[in-house]
Amino acid sequence: MNPPPAPALRILHVAHGWPPHDLGGTELYAAAVAEAQARAGATVTHWTPAALPKRRLPFRETFARAEADAAFGVACAAARPEIVHVHHLTGASMGIPAVARGLGARVVLTLHDAWLACARGQLVDRTGARCPGPSEDRCARCLAPALWAPLPPAVADRLPLRRDLVLARRGAFDQLRTHVDRFLSPSQHLPARLGLDATWLPLPLLRPMAPAPVSVPGPVRFLFLGGLLPTKGPRVALEAFARLPAGAATLRIVGPSLPYDGRLAYVDALRARAAEVPGVTLDGPCAPEEVHGFLTEADVLVFPSTWEENSPLVLREAAAAGVRIVASDVPGVTEVLGSAAIRVEPGSVEAWRTAMAAEIRRGRERVAPFASEGIDAHAARLLEIYREVRGATPLGPRPGPFPGPFPGDGPPAVL
Repeated sequence: MNPPPAPALRILHVAHGWPPHDLGGTELYAAAVAEAQARAGATVTHWTPAALPKRRLPFRETFARAEADAAFGVACAAARPEIVHVHHLTGASMGIPAVARGLGARVVLTLHDAWLACARGQLVDRTGARCPGPSEDRCARCLAPALWAPLPPAVADRLPLRRDLVLARRGAFDQLRTHVDRFLSPSQHLPARLGLDATWLPLPLLRPMAPAPVSVPGPVRFLFLGGLLPTKGPRVALEAFARLPAGAATLRIVGPSLPYDGRLAYVDALRARAAEVPGVTLDGPCAPEEVHGFLTEADVLVFPSTWEENSPLVLREAAAAGVRIVASDVPGVTEVLGSAAIRVEPGSVEAWRTAMAAEIRRGRERVAPFASEGIDAHAARLLEIYREVRGATPLGPRPGPFPGPFPGDGPPAVL
């Protein structure tokens, strides 16, 4: 007689947003995983802070928000999950893993960016420079406008450093660590930057991506696909394109207009410059189901990010479609594609001009598709991880806070 089937896992996913209202990479991934796990027979729900009051949060509430902990607690008690899978806590609270553990759930957390250690999320300071890593004084200087808000930056920068708030945020991170059963990371690079032990779990393709059709002869078609942010580098690609021979290529920039440090000045300047350069088209955001169409109409995806990317989904999608890729040589890119992408010095307009000119000489040729794991296989691997976590030692805080204090304010590390 066959044994009865094992009861379905009860899973609660936590993210800062959820489709269709929020279409960032983290939100799309979390929703795709939840749907695939439901198809596999799991009982799946999700929670976001979307229903919480919309207001400007003082800095302390950006990481320790009591109303978020309480709202999540109500949802978690109703769902009775065995596993809470945290994807991002922006707008919520670092206290959520502790709430989940208090209600008897195990906690898995995926590192989608550096937000746990860096309040700006990208290990990039206010000047746009890559940060060598968190430190008490470095963070207090970089975050001064947020720490002293609503004072303007010019005033905040003249006031004493708010080390107390920096240390309070770091303390919240240390407490979060003790309540997470398993950290997962799409990147092998990021956990070391955050001082965490994590299981490497590369991201999948969220949807099938058929190879693009063979192109007919014509000007090479470059495509930028991503958020219009300084750290994503669209202006670098635009200025490099402006130095290419007229008529040899086109450049299409597709992505949402996102405020950077609360302002859209970068986007406004990008639009004005794009209007001056022949052959450039600047579109708004595209829906996930439109990505394949944009890729099939392109020959080369340009990915000029200047920050330490984690594991960009768009690179997997372009590679699966057989579209050539020119990308900044930053951590995260090499892990995804290895030698399958042409890597360029980040932020250098001249280096990007040289690389794009070389792609023009190649013409419109395609490359062999480079497929990643599908979402259903990836979701099945996650379910196995959940079962391992569920069968671990009895519930209780994980021992060991962050090993040691902030590193000193020495010279910037070479990244």
